[in-house]
Amino acid sequence: MPAQKNVFILGNASDEHAMHVFEQLAARGARVEWLDGQAFPQDLQVAFEPGTSGHLVLPGEEKAVHFDDIESVYWRNYFGSSYPDLPNAEQAELAASDTRCLFDSLLIEMPTRWVNGWNGFQIHQTKPAALARIKRLNLEPVVRIPATLHTNDPIAVREFVAEVGGCIYKPVQGGAHTRRLQDEHLTEEHLQVLQYAPVTIQQEIPGHDVRVFVAGERILACVLLTDKLDFRDDADPQIQMIEISDDLAEACLKIANSLELVWTGIDFRMTPDGEFYYFEANPSPMFLGFEYRCGLPLTEALVDLLLGTTV
Repeated sequence: MPAQKNVFILGNASDEHAMHVFEQLAARGARVEWLDGQAFPQDLQVAFEPGTSGHLVLPGEEKAVHFDDIESVYWRNYFGSSYPDLPNAEQAELAASDTRCLFDSLLIEMPTRWVNGWNGFQIHQTKPAALARIKRLNLEPVVRIPATLHTNDPIAVREFVAEVGGCIYKPVQGGAHTRRLQDEHLTEEHLQVLQYAPVTIQQEIPGHDVRVFVAGERILACVLLTDKLDFRDDADPQIQMIEISDDLAEACLKIANSLELVWTGIDFRMTPDGEFYYFEANPSPMFLGFEYRCGLPLTEALVDLLLGTTV
């Protein structure tokens, strides 16, 4: 009888997706544990011998779990660690620094199969650089890149819009929905806000959003049918499972590999002529809504990946 597999989830039970994956892994016979940064260093114990090995002692337990016995880690979310409230400011700063240093080092170097790993998340935190990586893949004509400008220069904005035509705008890193750029946004008064933060200006692409999920070598895709510019503004979008071409599937694998992701949701825009424009790839995509609305077996694909039962 094969040994029970230890799978960790970076996050905690307050996250719906993390809890769902926890339950599904347990149902498949895995021993599932939380790797919760908020529990370190007060409740979670770490022993790390760089280049050698290490172990974790989980909250409320005495027996250590050695790194070699961990099958995989599902990186759902990480918001740093919790630091003790020390009366001495210098000691508090040192404690916070040492806590972050060790836990981040664990995320970088713990020898296991990460879904996904440190590099993939760091790349995603710099979206302009991530987009540059994809552009260098030269995937045209299968995948095109919309004309894009990241800037806080008002003159550059006006020149870009004059050259490209219809555009949208959105945050550089994310956190707000896509909006259509209007003439009033190009006034000198309005563009003064760029002195406080840069913005992404991008060519508007007509058509429908397509989400392609990559789980190892497995490709699962769907189209979102909505009249909204940003599908997240539609409380009840129609989502339909679709088959994509072998060429597009191969391009998706190249995109995931370039961004160091083994599990991702890739966002495209499919034009009425059938062209695909790439927007971004998420290293920890929400997937339950897609699965519920169109029947894509996303939970199965992710759990298989974590258990090592798929490539």
